[in-house]
Amino acid sequence: MAGFAVALASCQMFTPPDVQESGFQPSDKPITVDNVVANARLAEMAKAQHPRILATYGGEYSDPKLERMVAKVVGNLTVVSANPTQTYRITILNSPNVNAFALPGGYLYVTRGLLALANDSSELAAVIAHEMGHVTANHGLQRQQLEAEEGLATKVVSDVLGDSPTAKAALIRGKLRLAQFSRNQELQADAIGIKSIGEAGYDPYAAGRFLQSMSAYTDFRSVSGATDASLDFLATHPNTPQRIELAQRLARNFGPPGVGTR
Repeated sequence: MAGFAVALASCQMFTPPDVQESGFQPSDKPITVDNVVANARLAEMAKAQHPRILATYGGEYSDPKLERMVAKVVGNLTVVSANPTQTYRITILNSPNVNAFALPGGYLYVTRGLLALANDSSELAAVIAHEMGHVTANHGLQRQQLEAEEGLATKVVSDVLGDSPTAKAALIRGKLRLAQFSRNQELQADAIGIKSIGEAGYDPYAAGRFLQSMSAYTDFRSVSGATDASLDFLATHPNTPQRIELAQRLARNFGPPGVGTR
């Protein structure tokens, strides 16, 4: 029973001042009927991916004590999230790789490797809150829409300009736009996550600590070659000094190190 659901209740969204200073803004696009339909379609796609994810990460890891711990963290974070009515389907994956990710529809995954690396409940909450941030900010839908736009633009450029240097430059610009969009989504999810863990009573500085631990673990793993790096957190969540610094700055909105009651 490693796959289980959590549904809870109450709060609001925000644009933290430090995020404004970092040069990007959280999306303020309204939720429309088209968005709801598209999100439902993405959720069905995510549901279809579930068996493949289990196969890739060694199946479900069944440990009732861990399941209760993760469910409690998700419940505490859901109460203070921008979408307190969202239901999360949590699966602990039986993999030593350190990773967590979320899919549209509230599919939330954490590996037993990540649970082992997290030093305390605040670090676990930081990672989970980041993934929940992707869900509440509709990042899956936004990325699908941008990829569709870039795909159409690529076809037009190819049809009109062929294989010319101008066409190649346009394709490169499209890839850079997608990369920048992904970076901004990660930073926005960081901001949402740190706000959530701070309001839920966890230590907001845990986000920066975990990023540093993950960086050190990645360096160690690159030498030992113990696991497949492509399945780890930093393979899909780029880690930079700027990201760690921003996490620390956002945490300072809640006070000095040592805050947090959980």
